[in-house]
Amino acid sequence: MKRQRGQSAVEFALMAPIVFGIIFAMIYGGIMFMDYLNYNNYARTIAREVSLASADKRSEIIQKYNGWQNEDYARSGVYRVKINVDIESLDKNKENEDVVVTIEFRRKESFLVLPSEFDIVYRMSLEPPSTGEENTT
Repeated sequence: MKRQRGQSAVEFALMAPIVFGIIFAMIYGGIMFMDYLNYNNYARTIAREVSLASADKRSEIIQKYNGWQNEDYARSGVYRVKINVDIESLDKNKENEDVVVTIEFRRKESFLVLPSEFDIVYRMSLEPPSTGEENTT
């Protein structure tokens, strides 16, 4: 009977680090995924704000967001985040311009199996300036 109690303690000592490691990885992965979704939504919000702004307000909004970076790490504590906002055209004649919001995630140290860098790129077409007249049909 005494030997079985010792056996249980040894089994617990062998399995506990693995179980706690898996639980930690699930929590950490969830926090990382939440950061990714929040920044993805933030990129969409910035692109929409620039896209719907009048032509004279666009540069002001772009300057407000362009080059922003967090001094601290993101909530997950691994990546440094930087935002770039630009207006680009896919064709040469600049008729179809798009707002391009790029959020860069970079890290120096190697941690688990996470990528060392990745970007969120969000592209949205510029809306034509509104004339204030609405068509009601």
